[in-house]
Amino acid sequence: MCGICGIVYADASAQVDAQPLEAMNAALTHRGPDDEGMWVRRNAGLAARRLSILDVEHGHQPMLNENESIAAVLNGEIYNFMELRGELESKGYTFRTRCDTEVVLRAYEAWGDDALERFNGMFALAVYDGAKKRLLLARDRLGIKPLFYTERGGVIAFSSELNSLMQSGLVSGTLSPSAITAYFSFLYVPAPDCILADAKKLRPAQKLVWEKGRAQLETYWRPVVKADPSMTLDSAAEAYRDLLNDSIRLRRVSDVPLGAFLSGGIDSSSVVAGLSGMSDSPVKTFSIGFDDAAANELPYARAVAERFGTDHTEAIMTPDLAETVLELTPHFGEPFADSSALPTYLVSKLARESVTVALSGDGGDELFAGYTWLRMNRTVERLRRVPKALRALAYLSMRGLPKRPMTTKLQRLCADTFLSPRDSFRRRETCFPAEAQARLFSPELRARVAAGETDRFEEHAEALGCLADDDWMLWQDMGMYLPDDILTKVDRVSMAASLEVRVPLLDHRIVEWAATVPFPLKLKGGVAKRLVKRAWRSVLPPEILAPRKRGFAIPIQRWFREELGELYRETVLAEDALSAPLLDGDALRVMLKAHASGRSDYGHHLWALLMFELWLRFMKESHGVLPEL
Repeated sequence: MCGICGIVYADASAQVDAQPLEAMNAALTHRGPDDEGMWVRRNAGLAARRLSILDVEHGHQPMLNENESIAAVLNGEIYNFMELRGELESKGYTFRTRCDTEVVLRAYEAWGDDALERFNGMFALAVYDGAKKRLLLARDRLGIKPLFYTERGGVIAFSSELNSLMQSGLVSGTLSPSAITAYFSFLYVPAPDCILADAKKLRPAQKLVWEKGRAQLETYWRPVVKADPSMTLDSAAEAYRDLLNDSIRLRRVSDVPLGAFLSGGIDSSSVVAGLSGMSDSPVKTFSIGFDDAAANELPYARAVAERFGTDHTEAIMTPDLAETVLELTPHFGEPFADSSALPTYLVSKLARESVTVALSGDGGDELFAGYTWLRMNRTVERLRRVPKALRALAYLSMRGLPKRPMTTKLQRLCADTFLSPRDSFRRRETCFPAEAQARLFSPELRARVAAGETDRFEEHAEALGCLADDDWMLWQDMGMYLPDDILTKVDRVSMAASLEVRVPLLDHRIVEWAATVPFPLKLKGGVAKRLVKRAWRSVLPPEILAPRKRGFAIPIQRWFREELGELYRETVLAEDALSAPLLDGDALRVMLKAHASGRSDYGHHLWALLMFELWLRFMKESHGVLPEL
């Protein structure tokens, strides 16, 4: 696991300045505290920070071929590197190390860009081919590892993080209106956009080839969603169990201590079950809980730890919330408002005290219909059968009820019945809808958004083609929510703790297979993850398979009525708030007041506003930049 960066000029006679490249690399120290390296050859320079996982002594980056005509840097892991190495050795290639970065280098020499399709792993990589004056950038199929880049006047710069890319001097502080409206809609900024207008993010399964000062983007992998009608619940369960166990086997390879996150949900529990069956000693597992009984899942994690005899470590999330929020905010580079980043950060720090690598259960909800909003779609579909006049009467009646969080939810549920399934799905994934943004944004921001908005949600939707609504919802999440929210969260907070997190459920073979599973084997009759539960029903404790709240369901609503409410007043509502030129102050105060009184539930809205203000402050204090339109 590493952080990578580089600068390349189109003009072969140009000379890369080592100073900004060194600054870019230094900004990635937390991603790779064990080693650093830099290579400059006139117009091209690559650099890397290394968290040593494989071949600790010899895996120095950048990795060069014999005559230094090709240089490579890798962030992540190529899990099938030994298999590829054997194939390359049979072709006559020799190796100086036992690490996967050298396999990337030799694979490029042997197969060029086609090597990407041979890799099973999580990665962002760069290969500079000096003979061809050509830079290849690529990101793994699911978007587990990030890559930012910027182009300007015949030069391209790239990095694992935006904070590092800004050290290149090629990124200004101009905000992207499209990114702002996307952030307040979804609580994250979807690729390829970046919160700063002159930076971009590679999309999952995307490669960028930069030659002669021009960038060409191409998607090198896309799963084919087509159900196999011969598949049964039992056959699907058996196939999934075999695939996941093989994925776990590949992800066990490490020259440093390895463990697993254990939330108590079925996905992390199945990873621990598989890992335990392959380990001669107790697996190290790690859990974080809350002092809120409704959100605390530690008892479920303990049940799994006891079943498999793991070396279990757990902690209650009790640190000063304001301090932790301020500590975490800079690591995202952009405003990011998934509040589960807090416990994920703390469990990463907890794990790092004992291990360098941890396996997680991320991806199962997207692959196998585990989210409540998918089941909610079934409820809405049944309600649509009620005559429209009766639904309209019910909706009008509810509008006269006292304003409380529960009545608001009922009103939204009723309102969804007047929308198409896809529109109601989008509504459930949206924090600030268009009408709320109109009240929130300043007149200038509203005008800029209206002039240049790009709807990434619709862009993803159109790319999916003619899928049935249920499958469309799953793969919409796979294409946008998973990489730009869930995997972004896991990457940034684990790297902030200098911990490598591997994601067995997102082996591309599992994803390709899941695309052939008929939807009823995933969700039917209100039972989610049917095939997953069938696969592990004789292995996991029964309480893990029972329907209940899953994941890091943090008590964000309560927090904003207590300690985070004060932080919001001191920052978002402060006289010197940096977001003041962009956001309406009255709207900011009304939301906090309504939430504090209990009349409304604005926990996630307030969190998004707080993260935006803290990001602006970080940019000013750390980069000397006050982002503006």
